[in-house]
Amino acid sequence: MGWLERVGRVVRGHLDSLVNEAEDPEKLLDEAISKMEQELIAMRRALAEAIATHKSAERQLSRYEKAAATWYERAELAMAKGGESLAREALFKRQSYQQQADSIQSQLIEQNEIIQKLKNELRTIEHKEREAKAKKSLYLARLRSAMASQKLHEVLGDFDPYNSDNLFERIDQQILELEVQSTTIGEFSDPLESKFRELENNKKVEQEIAKLKEKNSQAEIDDIRSKLDKL
Repeated sequence: MGWLERVGRVVRGHLDSLVNEAEDPEKLLDEAISKMEQELIAMRRALAEAIATHKSAERQLSRYEKAAATWYERAELAMAKGGESLAREALFKRQSYQQQADSIQSQLIEQNEIIQKLKNELRTIEHKEREAKAKKSLYLARLRSAMASQKLHEVLGDFDPYNSDNLFERIDQQILELEVQSTTIGEFSDPLESKFRELENNKKVEQEIAKLKEKNSQAEIDDIRSKLDKL
């Protein structure tokens, strides 16, 4: 038994033992998708509460603005009747309502920014969930293929499978690396593959040598023709 074949058998035996110990990839992907769904539920609830709070604040703002307008009209009426003191009291009352209205207006601006942020995050998570579900079958097929050469925890690394933000991106990257490694291991452990690869490499070298010879021959011919032309 050749050295390469012995190494190949040892490598394959070790990888087989790793596959038997590997975790279930479908379970991990299902858990990641489930986590996204839970995030969606929480995000929709938070968005609904934020919108409800915003609408309540808008109603309160409307009441304060109407009250401020009413007290301003009363101040105008008092001044028209010569009641400056009464008009001053009405204006203080109006100022109180206006300050509260201004405060709520500032809150509404902040709440609106929060609502827009929640909507953007919700759209992002919804997109990730749809993409994850659509690609689940593809990832499972590639993961199971990769498991033939590497233990699954090497695909996932040390990151948390419940971290849905980058799970599928990192799985995709690691699978690509595993597929390359699997191909390399297969080629390394197959003596026949190595022999043909050596022949192919030799053939390429000989082809390049032939091109160089042809180039040099043509250069010699051109040189001879040039000398003949000068005679």
